[in-house]
Amino acid sequence: MPVFTCLITDSRYSVPTLSLLITAAEAQAQALARDELQASPFHRAYELLAGDRLVAAEAK
Repeated sequence: MPVFTCLITDSRYSVPTLSLLITAAEAQAQALARDELQASPFHRAYELLAGDRLVAAEAK
C-alpha cells in the first residue's frame, strides 16, 4: 500500500505536524488529510505528499 506524508499547519506551533498515511488509494489519503484539517479549529492547512510529489494542498 502507498505511504503518503501529511503536513498539518497548526496555529499553535511554529513547525507543521507530520503524519504518515498508509492507504489503498490517493483519494483515501486526501479524505483523511481533509478530515484532519477539519478536526481542530487550530489546524490551518495541509500538504499531502507521495514521496516528494505534492498530491494535494488545502487551507481554511
